[in-house]
Amino acid sequence: MRTFTKTALAKELDRARGAGWDKACADAEKAARLPAALLLAVASQETDMNDVVGDGGHGRGLFQIDDRSHRDFLARSGAAGAGGKPPVQVAARYAADLLRWNWDFGERSGVPERDRLHFALSAYNAGGGGALAGYREGDSDKRTTGGDYGRSVLARWAVYQELLGVEPPPPLLRRGSRGKRVEELKARLEAWYAKHAPDAWAGFRIEPGRSYGVRVEAVVRDFQTRTGLEVDGVAGPDTQRALARGRKPRSR
Repeated sequence: MRTFTKTALAKELDRARGAGWDKACADAEKAARLPAALLLAVASQETDMNDVVGDGGHGRGLFQIDDRSHRDFLARSGAAGAGGKPPVQVAARYAADLLRWNWDFGERSGVPERDRLHFALSAYNAGGGGALAGYREGDSDKRTTGGDYGRSVLARWAVYQELLGVEPPPPLLRRGSRGKRVEELKARLEAWYAKHAPDAWAGFRIEPGRSYGVRVEAVVRDFQTRTGLEVDGVAGPDTQRALARGRKPRSR
């Protein structure tokens, strides 16, 4: 993993703000339903936040969009010629769309929710097929540059979230988890069942407290089944959002 410091990333963020790239990234993330600050982390990994031509002339611009794989996009954005770079605002939208496609491809390919963000980042470097082959061998980063591309971006992303004051996505809650978030999850589940399946809740015999045991896993699985989510007994962001928004049961 390429080393970096918080100080270095803070300087990168200042450069992005000075050029308006932070807003371009934020707008693209919102449009593609990506977590905040993710594109900044990708740009940091790719170019240390510099709008340059790299990789022997093949990597174009802030996000190093490769002319061998994305020739049509570069042509449309006026950057097909040697040394061409797409406008950052346009490139940010394209990079965000690539990550969203990777994310959805991972879902279609059976990558569980807890691994999809890492998978999408691996695929940005290795392509969907490369990331999927690596994932099936135990690590979606296996075919990426350095064998750790996704992990490296995630590490930078955590720092950018801190620098921007962005609240990170809720952590995965699973069997063995403990704490206030588990207690809140139980309360939301109880409220949801009281509204949508009042006769079912008592059967799970959920005890109050801050531990995520077998019974909580069972009710999470049931909730996921009832609402059409991936059924794995893990309360990841999708499950927690569905509870927070009061997602209705799917019709049977």
